[in-house]
Amino acid sequence: MDSNKCTITFIPDNISYEVRKGTLLADAAAHAGIRIDRHCGGAGVCGKCRVREITPGLLEPLTETEKKFFSPKEIQDGIRLSCCAAISGSGTVEVIDIVSSSGHQILKGFSKDTPITWQPDKGGYGIAVDIGTTTVVCCLADLSRHKELDSYSFLNPQVSFGDDVISRIAFSSQPEGLTRLQNAITKEMDCAIGVLAEKNHLAKEEITEIVIAGNTVMEHLFVGVSPEAIGRSPYKPEFLTHEPIKAQSIGLNISTDGIVKMLPNVAGYVGADIVAGVAALGMDKEPKMRLLVDIGTNNEIVIGSEKGMFCCATAAGPALEGARILYGMRASTGAIEKVSLGENGLEYKTIGGAQAKGLCGSGLVDAIALLVKNKIINKSGRMQKHEECLDPRIKSRLGTDANGMVRFLLTDTENPVYLTQKDIREVQLAVGAIKVGIEVMLENQGINLEEVDEVLLAGAFGNNIDIESAIVVGLLPNVEHHKIIGVRNSSGYGAFLSLASADFCASAQTAMEKMQYVELSTLPDFQKRFVSAMLF
Repeated sequence: MDSNKCTITFIPDNISYEVRKGTLLADAAAHAGIRIDRHCGGAGVCGKCRVREITPGLLEPLTETEKKFFSPKEIQDGIRLSCCAAISGSGTVEVIDIVSSSGHQILKGFSKDTPITWQPDKGGYGIAVDIGTTTVVCCLADLSRHKELDSYSFLNPQVSFGDDVISRIAFSSQPEGLTRLQNAITKEMDCAIGVLAEKNHLAKEEITEIVIAGNTVMEHLFVGVSPEAIGRSPYKPEFLTHEPIKAQSIGLNISTDGIVKMLPNVAGYVGADIVAGVAALGMDKEPKMRLLVDIGTNNEIVIGSEKGMFCCATAAGPALEGARILYGMRASTGAIEKVSLGENGLEYKTIGGAQAKGLCGSGLVDAIALLVKNKIINKSGRMQKHEECLDPRIKSRLGTDANGMVRFLLTDTENPVYLTQKDIREVQLAVGAIKVGIEVMLENQGINLEEVDEVLLAGAFGNNIDIESAIVVGLLPNVEHHKIIGVRNSSGYGAFLSLASADFCASAQTAMEKMQYVELSTLPDFQKRFVSAMLF
């Protein structure tokens, strides 16, 4: 027996996996198919990948990073960060921060601004797929009867390897990393196809076509092409447009002759999901000047009309999806999604009406906006001490942590959820990135904000935030509210339109060719503008 190898058993799933000593527990879990929440992709900054060491001596001693996260009681109870804890022997660990699709808010439904034009000569069944970094939505269509049949959504299984595209690019460079990332998404998608087929009383073999819309990194990982070049300057992907491929060649068990088509990308960080949305909304075919904003870890912005379009991507960071926020979490059951101040004091709403467990992005923005409006957070982002606050409804909730940093209590002391000074700084990073992106897009079009006819919000976060709160903190431009329109899953709808008609599929290619990409990092004054844009 190899003395350098040991066996780890993960509970509650009771899955055992053999690894070499010194392997990080998070990596062992990912290889074993255990979905541990890894918001920061293993950078050791979010504290979301907690496990409990059941077998003494299973893990190497506590790291300095872990000591910063845990209380003495948590350390005594054997709580560890899986991204920091290296394996030193065989035994059992309990996974605390398990990732699953259940309880998560996954944006379904399309913005049906563009009518469906079905191609008359198509037959069989098809599936349109929007592959997001966090979620995946599949829509089944009857291509003979020209009918949308059903949809199915799930959490992207690649979150086990990292929450954002940068983390996954890094993981793909590890031995077998690319293969594991590809297999994770194709296996889950094949299961989803099976569910849709069974629910609608058809065989998987009757499905003849799949159309994919995803960001550039997701499309690379889907077909098993390394995205490493996207992660380093000049951020050039291996492909923008990919030829159709046989579905069965990547583990999608549909018709023998079934094919997968992928919509085209614009650049390393402006992908086919944005192209699909632009085409579905007809941005390149109408005289209206529109600003499309998809707020996420990688924030994409498109501005333009039939006369031409510019686009860019900004690294908004993962804070708006709960990462690097002390009590941050994804939009799932128990997450505070709304915060307001009423006559009787602070009020909040959680997803599913459950007991508050943390803050998701919309609740985070609401909380900060409330404190900005009430002058508890100043222009620079500093939170006032409680003695400086005049409103008793807020004053009673202001206090300090063990390090003397001001924090704001959103719930109660028995089950506390706090907003911290560090949380505010993380949101400021997102605000700064988005503000600069919008400013540069306006400049490239040679217009001011008042000349924008519509601001279109794509994606889950943009369609769930309070508009007023988003404007207060600077995530959205300060325009008349009626100009701001949620377009829901415009990417998914673009994929569906492409499935219905080859003509629309061609129009998506045309839209891509009209989108001129601007690399913000090359701007000589970018850093100066970014720092200025962080101010509330």
